[in-house]
Amino acid sequence: MTEKLYWNDPFALSFEATLLAIASHGGAPSLVLDRTLFYPEGGGQLADRGALELGGRVLAVKEVQIDDDGTVHHLVEGPLEDLVVGGTVSGRVDRDRRRDFMSQHTGQHVLSRALIEAAQAETVSSRLGEVGATIDTPLASLDDSVLARAEDLVNDLVLEDVVVRTHYPTPEELAAMPLRRAPKVATGIRIIEVEGFDFTPCGGTHVTRTGQIGPVRITGVERYKGGTRVSFLAGRRALSDARGKDAILRDLAKAFTCGAAEVPAAIGKLRADLKARTDGFATARGELVQLLAESILAAHPVDPLGTRIFVSREGDDLPTLRALAGALARRPDVIAFVASRDPSGDVLLVVERGSAPASSTFDCGAWFKKAAASVGGRGGGRPDRAEGRLPKTADLATLVTM
Repeated sequence: MTEKLYWNDPFALSFEATLLAIASHGGAPSLVLDRTLFYPEGGGQLADRGALELGGRVLAVKEVQIDDDGTVHHLVEGPLEDLVVGGTVSGRVDRDRRRDFMSQHTGQHVLSRALIEAAQAETVSSRLGEVGATIDTPLASLDDSVLARAEDLVNDLVLEDVVVRTHYPTPEELAAMPLRRAPKVATGIRIIEVEGFDFTPCGGTHVTRTGQIGPVRITGVERYKGGTRVSFLAGRRALSDARGKDAILRDLAKAFTCGAAEVPAAIGKLRADLKARTDGFATARGELVQLLAESILAAHPVDPLGTRIFVSREGDDLPTLRALAGALARRPDVIAFVASRDPSGDVLLVVERGSAPASSTFDCGAWFKKAAASVGGRGGGRPDRAEGRLPKTADLATLVTM
């Protein structure tokens, strides 16, 4: 079992060790040392990165894993054949990555406890990713007020800068601890205590005082596997997120020529103006479609045997095509084919039939499926109406006669 130096001093970044073996993990060659500061991936936390120096060579550590025997495997870049087992290895851990994950991981501990305090929301699982972190709870929903309370509890604890301790308790000491969750192992149990707030078994890297976590922000919630997934950021991630959102808000304020606090009102006014214009456009489109339909129908006398009307227009969107096809098909004998082209040149087509006996035998959905298949298009629908997209090379005049 590799000695885990990161358990003793999470802020230590450099160390010396002995190369015990050139092994493999997951089919990739690895270096096994007698001890290491590199945290291996596990417990929802990603591995450390950095470099190992031995035999006059510097090898970048691209991945760190641990096997079932507790052996830590350092997966490095470069050939390993000329390395001498038993030689001295100097290692250095990437400071920024280690510091970031210490902040996220301890932040996750206190936020998990805070969610219990605020809503009895136990943590089912957690994940600390490269750019974001999540906590999964079994509750179907979490109110904004609950999330705000949990966030306040965490940041109050950060401001209080309480001690974060590591314990290796005896069975008797473990039984007396108010654990947030039970240990997943039976021996070598390690407990992380956030003074006066949380006791949790964990093998990850953590800060030694809550002030080192930095600010913690809940950035989103979503339904996940019947429960609720809480996304959060801690430390510099939270700061970067706040800066980015502040920049967006300032840009919006500049665009609206108002203060940042007035942006919501400016957006509300913009939405109201847009709705009024959209409503006006819908009314005008309805009037235009009706006049256009009347003109087209006047040019096609009623035929008890059915009247196929093909209309090809430029620049009409799909809602306009639907409206025009519907207006034409109000006349019972009509089978309307209404088409336009989108910016790519492809054909948008809507087919709708009237209710007269002659026209009602025409199956719009079946026709469209057959026509689309013949030219490499897509679409379909019901017997009374269908729509879809056909390639620009489609010969509509021929298809309509099918």
